[in-house]
Amino acid sequence: MRSWQDMAGDEILSRYRSNRMPLMKRLILIAAMACLAGEIGAAEKKPDLAHRTFYISGLECASCVYMAQQAIAETQGVERVDVVQMLDSFAKVAYDPKALSEHQIAQAVREAPPLHGMPYLASLKVRVADYAKEGNATKVQALFERWKKWLEVVVMDEREGELVIHFLPLAKAAETQGPQGWSLAMLDQALSSPPPAGLGLPYEVVKQDEP
Repeated sequence: MRSWQDMAGDEILSRYRSNRMPLMKRLILIAAMACLAGEIGAAEKKPDLAHRTFYISGLECASCVYMAQQAIAETQGVERVDVVQMLDSFAKVAYDPKALSEHQIAQAVREAPPLHGMPYLASLKVRVADYAKEGNATKVQALFERWKKWLEVVVMDEREGELVIHFLPLAKAAETQGPQGWSLAMLDQALSSPPPAGLGLPYEVVKQDEP
């Protein structure tokens, strides 16, 4: 079934080619066609954004917040970012997961100029369903052991399956395009996929609601 945009475009083009309209109307229709084409093209190119909360340590003042915010915002593939300083400071980031990984966002935070000596460090929090049941904890820990060159994982609440993912420094390849290092896509495949591809354990990334 053809879309209304296609039918509208055909109607405009047909009337223009008929040469029965005054010049001013034809010019208006040409402009309308150009706007319509631009809207369709923009809709087709818009990426599917991921929205994640990164928890950031080391933010001690408003200037620290600015440094972290700029570092993330200037990272290619990031669409929006909002850094909030609290007891447990965080950044809400909207980004294209096909253009960069969560590891690259964390690395951008790490590379922000530190104002108080220590680097700013970003982490993710996840909750794994049934983590404490039937040996699942051992399986999940073994899974993260595969990625020990990229991250460290701390169990915050075994009963609730809450884990904190700390990113290690990432040596980025400048000539490589797209995601680098560790990503949540890797966790989706290895953790959530049904056996034998994965462990078959659903999980969620913790989101922060502002007070």
